This record gives sequence, C-alpha cells and structure tokens, in this order.
Amino acid sequence: MPADSSSLVPHNPNSGALAWRVSAAVLGLSLIVLFLAWPYQEWEFGYRMSVLGGWYKWVTKYPDWMFCLFVPAITGGVVWLRQGELRGIPWQGDWLGVLPLVLGLFLYWLGFKANTGYPAFLAIQFLLAGFILLIGGRKWMRALFFPWLFLFFAWPMQPLEDSMASPLRPRTAAMTATLLTLLGTPAENEGSALQSAPDAAEGLDRGAVFSLDVDAKCSGINSLFALMMIAALLGYFALRSVRSRLMLFIAAVPLAVAGNIIRLLLLAFGSIWFGSDIAVGKRIGDHQEMSLYHTIAGFAVFGVALAGMFALCWVFEGREMTKNLSLHHQSKSPLAAWPVIPLPRRTLAQAILILVLAATTFGICAATDTSYLVARAGVSLHMPLQVDGYQGREIEVQAREKKALDEGVKLVRFGYLNEKNRKVIASVILSGHLKRSLHRPEVCLPGQGWTIVETRPVNVPMAEGQSFDATYLRIFIDQIDEDGHRVRQRGVNLYWYVGSDDTTCASHYEHVAQTYLHAIFRNLNHRWAMVSIFIPVEDTDVPGPEGLFAEFNALEDARAFASQLMPFLTNPAKRELGAVE
Repeated sequence: MPADSSSLVPHNPNSGALAWRVSAAVLGLSLIVLFLAWPYQEWEFGYRMSVLGGWYKWVTKYPDWMFCLFVPAITGGVVWLRQGELRGIPWQGDWLGVLPLVLGLFLYWLGFKANTGYPAFLAIQFLLAGFILLIGGRKWMRALFFPWLFLFFAWPMQPLEDSMASPLRPRTAAMTATLLTLLGTPAENEGSALQSAPDAAEGLDRGAVFSLDVDAKCSGINSLFALMMIAALLGYFALRSVRSRLMLFIAAVPLAVAGNIIRLLLLAFGSIWFGSDIAVGKRIGDHQEMSLYHTIAGFAVFGVALAGMFALCWVFEGREMTKNLSLHHQSKSPLAAWPVIPLPRRTLAQAILILVLAATTFGICAATDTSYLVARAGVSLHMPLQVDGYQGREIEVQAREKKALDEGVKLVRFGYLNEKNRKVIASVILSGHLKRSLHRPEVCLPGQGWTIVETRPVNVPMAEGQSFDATYLRIFIDQIDEDGHRVRQRGVNLYWYVGSDDTTCASHYEHVAQTYLHAIFRNLNHRWAMVSIFIPVEDTDVPGPEGLFAEFNALEDARAFASQLMPFLTNPAKRELGAVE
C-alpha cells in the first residue's frame, strides 16, 4: 500500500482531536520544561535561571531592550489575526522538520554547557520552525513565516547591535557637524564627539558653546533594533509587495540616523539658547545626569523615524495602504474545534518523535557536567619595576574603581617613565570566578568621560618571531583648567586579553567567543586577564613630525612596551592548568 494511502480513509474526528491534543501538549510541555522550568544559565545574576526567566530579568534591567517584552504578544496577535487562513490549511507534516528540530536541541545543549543564553534564543526559533514544519507542513510554515521571523526581535542580541550601531555614531556626528556649519553655527567633530568650533575673534575655545558626544548610552542609534521591529511590523500590515516591505525594513537604519541628527541639532541649539546644564544635563563625577530637555529631545529619534516610515509606505503603495490594512481583519466565521488532520496516525508519530527528542536532550543536559572549575590565571599580577629602560612604581587603585569591579576581580596598575620623559600606565585586570566579569574598555572609557576616536586591531611583535594581536583605541577627554579654558588630553590605549593557556585575544567579543568555545569543546574555563597600556599625548598644534605624528609615535611606543611587558606577565609557573579550589 502506498505510504500516503491512508489519506483515502475517511477522516475520523476522534483521531484528529487526539492528534491535535497530543501535539499541543507536546509543544507546551517541551517549551515549559526546556525554557521555563529547567535552570539553564547564570546570566548576570550569579545563579542559574531558566531561559525565559533570565530573559525577562535581563531585558527589564536594560531599558534599550525592554521592547523585547512586547514581541511575543505581538507575534501571538499576528497569528490570531490569521486564524481564518490557518483554519483552512490541513496538517500535512513534513519529515524535513526533523532537521531544524535537532539543530535547535543541539543549540540548546551548547548554551547549557557554555552557560550562555544566546544559543538558547536560537534554539527556541529552530524548535518552533521544526515543530511547525514537522506537524503542520510546508504550507503552515509559509503561512507562519513572518510571525516566526518577527519573533527574533524578542531576543536581545547585544553583540549584533554593537557591531551595527558603533560605526554609525561617528558618521552621525560628522553629518550633524556639516549641517550645523551650513546653518551658520560652525561645528566640528572628532570621532563621536560633536563640538562648537573655536572662535578666536570672540575668544571662544573649541567646545565652549556646546560639546556633545554620540555615546552608546544616550545615542538614539541604540534604538535601532526597536525601529527595525516597528518597520517590519508596519511593512507587514501596510504593504503587500515583498520588495516594498524589504525596502522599508532596510530604511529603518538611515531613518534612525536621521532621527539622531535631529536630536543632536536640538541639543546643540538648546545648549546655545539655554546653556549646557539645561539642554544636556550636569556631569557628576563619572555619571552624566540627563536633563528633561535632553530626555524630550531623545523622542525625536522615534518621531522622525516613524514619520519617515509612514511617508515611505505612502510612496510605495499610496492609497492601497487602507486596503492592505483591511486584509488583516479577523474572520467572523465559526472556528473548528481542531484543524483538519488527514493522517492523524502520522501526526501522532511525529508528535511522539518531538517528545522523545526533547526528553533525550533533557537527559543529556541533566548528565552534562556543568561544575564551573576555573583554570589558573595565565598572567602574574606582580608587575616589574623596570621594563626596557622604563622605571616604574605601583599606582594605588582608587576606591571608586574597586567598587565598580565585579566580585573577585583584581586590578594592579603601574606607572612607568623613561629618560625621554615618555609616560606609560600599565594595568592588569584579572577576572573573577564568573564568566564575563571583565568590562569592555569601549564602555568603561566613555563612562569616565573619554571619547573614542578610532578603534582598530594592531599586531604586537615579540622575540623569536612570535606576536599577538591587540586593540588600539585613540581617545581624548576635555577638561576645564583653572582659568576656565577647555583643555584636551589625548591618549593612546592598547589592550588585549590573556587566557589560562597563553591564549590571547585582541577584543572583548573575541575573548567571549573563545570562552564559550573552549568551555564546550575543550572543557577549559579560562580565568581571563585584560592588559591595558595607556600613553598620554599632549594636544598640540605645533607643525612638523612632533605635532603631526605624536599619536603615531605613541602607538609605536605602546607596541614596543607591550612587547617587552608581555614576557613578565606570562610567567611559566602560572601556565600550568588546574582547578581553583
């Protein structure tokens, strides 16, 4: 008998009801056990929580990601609006759904082993895709493709946003400076810093009228994912053409930039009209207090972006928008008790397979050793008093710096000086016993008032042909001197990470990736250390090599110093791996 000959058998409502109930129970049980009940990872809270429990606590902690809370409800609403269409699609499961199902369960185990939630977010997506395809079939997958894809916005992908938003900030500052100059308010930018231009005739220093920074915390660019979510939802409801929807979704990026330019213009002119304290807010120590005007100006990002989105919708399909919106109304016809299931026995077998795979994954996770034994540190905290002609002494770490460190993190800092009066500040920060207890310099430095002008990888050569990669940051900070003049202090910062087995990483996310990969595949839990070399550079307008190449020379000195310091830190006695008691 052909494999699908059972479709010729008259449909048995009782069998269909049983298959529907079993499938719904399997999906609900699998999601509850794997993602709501099982203690999955420690997140940032020091104890293991479930995937959805940790997700909720994380997104409510960071305001920029709170929009994620609404995504599951919006996704459910989109599915509910399509009940009329879905009711007419029979359940004709495709065994191809086993592939995303197995991939999702494998990702779930990877995240559990590595103690990180990002693989679990992907696991939810693949598990849902596998369930829809395996139970419902390809027609169901096509019908639910948009809500399934839209659910991705529920998961806070911080590394992805950083990689998208960081390059946009200096470009936004540059475009705003150009626009301000065209409007008759001379301005200049360096990196993400936007400042009023100096005016010798009026006796005004650079930044005397206004000084802004498109930093990560208050940048409208950080709302990029929320705007992309709104663009996707608006395009789905208001547009019919796939091309128009895609163009609107892509347009969310330049619209976010345009909104942030308007925000910066409001802050710049507000500083001119009302003063910096009212327009921007007061800086108290390392903390920037945001004024009411600053908060209101932040809504300009969404105002401009939303206006641009609706304008683009009108350009793309004009008056058809009203008709498009009416296509998504809920059908008023009575709903069936359960969907049409031509092959209930096969559907039951597919549902049971899902249950078996989920139970197997649960058993594997339960048997997985997740005891967190951290390897010994790969560096020594005893820094030398002399490094290649530099004489050094220890600099006492301030109390506020110690307070900002996570539990168990250790910091040692030395200042060095050579006969040419070159100053070097070397710091070693040793992580605690928890993963990701080291903060990113790209976040810490702006929090202390520094502006990052340039970021790029550099190679540091060592003896015997060896070398390692580091990250170079060109930075500056503006301060007011005793005479009330704005003084700029520049600096060159070189940093890199050293793992427990002499592994080195140039950047924060690279060391995070190595942490998880080595924990999964090598059962090695690094105790990372971050080494930082800082060289101050005088801000000078003197022509010639001393003025033009001051930062270049400082970078070369930092590379040479790092090359000589590294052997002192990676003491062979510390390289032997072993668990910390």
